[in-house]
Amino acid sequence: MTVVDSAGAQVGDLLDVVALATSEAPAITGFFVERGDDQLRATWGQVAEIDVDAERLRLSCPASSLEPASLRSDELALVDSVLDNQVLDMRRRVFVRVQDVLLHDRAGGLVVAGVDASSGALARRFGLGFLSRRLPRRSGDFVPWEDVNLIALRLSRLNFVEAFAELAELHPADIADVVGQVGPRERAAVLAALNTGLAADTLQEMDEELRTAALQEMPLARAAAVLEQIETDEAADILAGLPDDLAQELLARLPDDREVALRGLASHPEHTAGALMSAEFVALPLGSTAGEALAWIRRERPDPHAMIYLYLVDDERHLVGMVGLRDLVLADPAQPVAGFMEDDVVAVGVDADEEEVGRTMTKYDLLAIPVVDEQRRPLGIVTLDDALDVVLPEDWKQRLPRLFR
Repeated sequence: MTVVDSAGAQVGDLLDVVALATSEAPAITGFFVERGDDQLRATWGQVAEIDVDAERLRLSCPASSLEPASLRSDELALVDSVLDNQVLDMRRRVFVRVQDVLLHDRAGGLVVAGVDASSGALARRFGLGFLSRRLPRRSGDFVPWEDVNLIALRLSRLNFVEAFAELAELHPADIADVVGQVGPRERAAVLAALNTGLAADTLQEMDEELRTAALQEMPLARAAAVLEQIETDEAADILAGLPDDLAQELLARLPDDREVALRGLASHPEHTAGALMSAEFVALPLGSTAGEALAWIRRERPDPHAMIYLYLVDDERHLVGMVGLRDLVLADPAQPVAGFMEDDVVAVGVDADEEEVGRTMTKYDLLAIPVVDEQRRPLGIVTLDDALDVVLPEDWKQRLPRLFR
């Protein structure tokens, strides 16, 4: 557009549109005008008329009243910061490239309604409006402003907290999808902005190659803290994909019991129950009452996947029974667990082939199966999602939910 002053004299060309940096329907607060080598700012109150058809913006004041162009901390320039940039569509969890920014009339002013990522919007910008009307539109082409996350802009301002505050409210699988669409710098920034537990959950949802890269990009202390929060079987898999020197450094930074457990898992041959299992499970003394078992759970707070079944062991730690958490909660606190446990426990040996593990679990409809040594002492458990990872086709694995988070 051409910008003219109150007397109709040409001031310059419209360069950018300034809006408040708010999450819902930002109001337009001004315009940047290019005049020779200078850039001026016209406030919304200095605008008399915007004639779209004539491509002219008329001011209600002389050009001498305009100030040099500048942005307040709570404003953004739509052309410079939004147009042609990638933004995150929070509703669909995908990045889109902005081809146009849509402005709507509201109460005598203009507000930002959303962004247009369609090929038709791109055609309009090249003066091919007749073509834009014939191009097909997809459901995700228009993104309402309340669903727009300006990650690229916020990263450029190094405001990580602002950039990822919304992401922290998403499910780890959704965060993993977002992380998979950005570069190493943005990926590292996302994971650094999340708390340790959420970063660990997100890492477990990422593709194997991507999560290995993400862990290598973290400072050692942060990587060790995240690794400590990851289920032992998955942590062992991640360590196996890292360079040996880095894996050893991370192991050395973990608590002793965690290090021992991970080294133990790594010692089992690949594609066996021992390599597939998690060392986190609940083994209770055979003489426990229901109340004592629940008190132990409240005190130790084991991971959710470790409480699918609770296993009973004798004085020599031989596996003798199993009980479901529901049965334990409903039982009289004084009742011995041995009185309502299942004593015919299906288990697999530590050297069992992983496909055999999956077939056994599906045959007996088990959500988890204990892995035992030659003396039938439990060493760990394999959960259903880990077993299905082995027997399902690769494309199905991407759609498989993590059942035991």
